[in-house]
Amino acid sequence: MKSCYFFVLSVLLLSGCASQRPSDMPMPIVPGSAVYQQQNQIDNLKKGGVQVIQLGDELRLVLPTKRFFSKNTYVLKPASSPSLDQIVVFLNQRKNFGINVLAYTPSLEVADDFKPNTSLEQQQAQAIVDYLLQRGLNTRLITATAWTGVSDKQKQGSGCFSDDAPGVFSVEIRARLLQPEQSQ
Repeated sequence: MKSCYFFVLSVLLLSGCASQRPSDMPMPIVPGSAVYQQQNQIDNLKKGGVQVIQLGDELRLVLPTKRFFSKNTYVLKPASSPSLDQIVVFLNQRKNFGINVLAYTPSLEVADDFKPNTSLEQQQAQAIVDYLLQRGLNTRLITATAWTGVSDKQKQGSGCFSDDAPGVFSVEIRARLLQPEQSQ
């Protein structure tokens, strides 16, 4: 009789283990869940030309300059509004984040109309910051930065995540979780 109970118990345990999802198999995304809504927002941002990159606790949204600004100006194109509005909604779901907007052009010997222009980059970064704040972005810390060229660290290939240069002719919105001492 004990062996019968042991057998039944063994079968139940094994059947329970067999029905468990392997740990490396991703959980299905359930429509209506927060994860589903976030993935849907990311997909919509990508359709609008925004590249979404998650690096640890840092989120990067890469906006190609030519898609968001009129050529060689800091004037936002009207077609960029839907994507920027989606960015506001997406970022407002994150709590206690600091945001840095970086406008970047490479330091290359190229045609005159593509030479780095730090003041234009600063104006483009500030235009994005102003737009996001006007549309209701809720953040404790936001900065606009112009970034021209590549530092000696990147030339040597020893850059780190927080200091590496954004992509060519782009604006990056970097959102990073603020530690308690940084958010005061």
